Amino acid sequence: MKKLLLLSVSLLIAAVSFSQKIKVTVTEAQQFMKWGQHDYLDVLTNPESIEDNRKINCNYVFDLDNKTSTFSNKSSGTNVLPIVDFEEIELGYVISFTSYGDIDPSFTYPIKVYINLESETMYYTKYDPYMGRSFVTPCKSIITVDTTYNL
Repeated sequence: MKKLLLLSVSLLIAAVSFSQKIKVTVTEAQQFMKWGQHDYLDVLTNPESIEDNRKINCNYVFDLDNKTSTFSNKSSGTNVLPIVDFEEIELGYVISFTSYGDIDPSFTYPIKVYINLESETMYYTKYDPYMGRSFVTPCKSIITVDTTYNL
């Protein structure tokens, strides 16, 4: 009887899957640029170019279980990219994936997204290896973390 109970509990635990999704609605963004490949803090503190702050409305869903990054807005639709890696840090997450060129889809751009859950900010960082530029876009956001357990 003990073995049957232990086996049943083990099968139940194996059947439960953990899912975590980070949902980010971006309301404002401003892009900083610096020539060369730089850490995002260096670009923010020593930029060579800064765009005006703008109001926007776009959404990201980072599904850490399925390792997908989904971007959506009304004008460009939805784009899903695989997450290469993610790391949980003290106040949030660092998520890495690869984006592709709008004009030439063979161009690839390494992306890192830094999410701060406490301040509800997201830093979208991109390196353009073709032009040798680092971009950082601090985003004012509404961030929710959806943690569910599925049977």
